Amino acid sequence: MIISFLVFVFALFLVLGAYLLATHSTDKKRVALQKRLSEALLHSAQTEDVDVVLARNELMSEIPWVNRTLINIQAALQLKRLLDQADLHITPSRLLMFSFMAGMLGALAASVLTVFIPIMILAGLATAALPLVHVWWKRRKRFNAFLEHLPDALDLVSRALSAGHAFSEALHMVSTEMPEPIATEFRKAYEEQNLGLSVKLALENLTQRMPLLDLKMCVVAILIQRETGGNLAEILEKVAYTIRERFRIMGDLKTLTTSSRMSAWLLCALPIFVALAVTVMNPEYMSVLWKDPRGHYLIAAAMTMQVTGMLIVRKILKIKI
Repeated sequence: MIISFLVFVFALFLVLGAYLLATHSTDKKRVALQKRLSEALLHSAQTEDVDVVLARNELMSEIPWVNRTLINIQAALQLKRLLDQADLHITPSRLLMFSFMAGMLGALAASVLTVFIPIMILAGLATAALPLVHVWWKRRKRFNAFLEHLPDALDLVSRALSAGHAFSEALHMVSTEMPEPIATEFRKAYEEQNLGLSVKLALENLTQRMPLLDLKMCVVAILIQRETGGNLAEILEKVAYTIRERFRIMGDLKTLTTSSRMSAWLLCALPIFVALAVTVMNPEYMSVLWKDPRGHYLIAAAMTMQVTGMLIVRKILKIKI
């Protein structure tokens, strides 16, 4: 069994090596093209210390026929958008292949421990989801960093407008003076409207790249002001104040619900801890649960109920403001 597992792992990594070798030439050509563009625009004041991007990177795969196939699949386009929002420079095809390999390894690792097929399937699905969970975590982390600096960016735009600068120039000031990731996203909006897009379309593209409620509220306020008129600097100050107040209320709620959240985690971890502790103290007593097929069904039912309970508690504690 172990020898078969090792042989399969070797074959799996051999396939991965062949895939990376097949796409290496495309990556090399892309790097060479980027270097040539940077050298050609070296003396431009607009491109110092900034990566030169002349077109949107919509590449789904380094393999041409796979790329043409994935472009026509809506789910692949959504996955590409998630990768862009997480700022991960990887194609959807590579992510899916890594996920597939992780799932196969997880299922094979479970097959070494047990022959119960549902557990093998659950282990494979859990490990296959790990790359996607990593993308989701990076995306959420980047969104939180964006929201953290959004009120300061709005204050900067407001002060720039009060000083007499144009709105597009205020966007450029945010892109040069604010930290990442807010600088990158505002730089894209500035470059889009600088290359011919209207301010409305540039801001709408910004909300598509960063689908956050606070940013949408800010963009709606800007678009309404451009249609009806008014003091945009004062409007942005009020929006920044509203966002800060939301953060303050959310922090207060998080503090007030700390004990409830800790109780929920303890209740979820208690059955697992008790099962492991009893297994260590009396293995024969718990052997029926781990070795008998009926025990496997009980474990699957317990895991389902445990996850359902965690989702219900999370739903109760999640308060929208």
